[in-house]
Amino acid sequence: MSDFIKSVVEEVMKPYGKSKVNPINGVSNQSPPSRQQGTKKNIPGISRPNYQKEKMNKRISVHHSVPVKTAEPHQNLKRQPASHSAPKPSAKEKIVQLQTLSLVQGKHPVSSNAGFADIKPDRNARESQLIGQTPEGVKVWLFSELHPALESSFQRELKTASIGVVISEKCTPGQLFMLNDLLREFPSLRYCLTWDKNSGQSFSLELYEENHGTLLNALKSFFKKLSQKSFKTTQIYKEKSPSPWLTKQLGLNSSIGGVAVIEGIDYYSGILILDRYMKKSISEHFNFLIEKKYLLLHGHYDDVSRISDQLHKEFDRIK
Repeated sequence: MSDFIKSVVEEVMKPYGKSKVNPINGVSNQSPPSRQQGTKKNIPGISRPNYQKEKMNKRISVHHSVPVKTAEPHQNLKRQPASHSAPKPSAKEKIVQLQTLSLVQGKHPVSSNAGFADIKPDRNARESQLIGQTPEGVKVWLFSELHPALESSFQRELKTASIGVVISEKCTPGQLFMLNDLLREFPSLRYCLTWDKNSGQSFSLELYEENHGTLLNALKSFFKKLSQKSFKTTQIYKEKSPSPWLTKQLGLNSSIGGVAVIEGIDYYSGILILDRYMKKSISEHFNFLIEKKYLLLHGHYDDVSRISDQLHKEFDRIK
């Protein structure tokens, strides 16, 4: 009886005699087998395929040419080496490949303007020139019979063979008064203007004219006015009959009579001199705008002209 019990115990304890190896990560699996696995025996003539073992072998024997589509859940686990794997290039071979690649890329031509080589400029065309530069850094150019490949370099599409350009780092109201006079003197001029009353951006003026001589004279006249500008910190500009263009640029209504600007007066200094003047001359009637860097007066021209002179003198005394 004791031998029978002993044999039963040995048969039951056989599955626990050796730990099973996990086919994926190589970690021992200590989970006990089911009771049926411990009692089943092979019967002659009956095949009992182990489907789990067959699936395990399929997962292990992955061919090296099959691409991996999804990442494995255990990134830190070792992968079984693939059979017939291609030899990896050495560090020296990688450097040679890199140098070869760099040489091939260096042979590509630098991108250039399409069709530039097909454009034949007129060899008798006039040369472009710098008309002049003021001590304050204002520059005036004349681009004569511009090369067709450069026509798209300006703010507007060119309709003329030549173009004039005036550039300044600062915007001042005096520039508007001088341009107003220029457009009156040369009514055939067309223009493209960039101007900001707070001088948040640079002054940019492009002038277009079919006649080369007219454009040249206009640029010289404008440069002369810019060069004659005084080096004083404040200046007065007056206009008896301002054009609708000028009043629009200054932010005023078209029917304002005369207009005057004292350039170079900061905002609070403008308040100060106006306060002093209006306390003394309570019978005066005029309109004003206090801007960041200038004081603007408008109304009857005689009154505006006289008051702007007095305010200018008052500012010179207090500064």
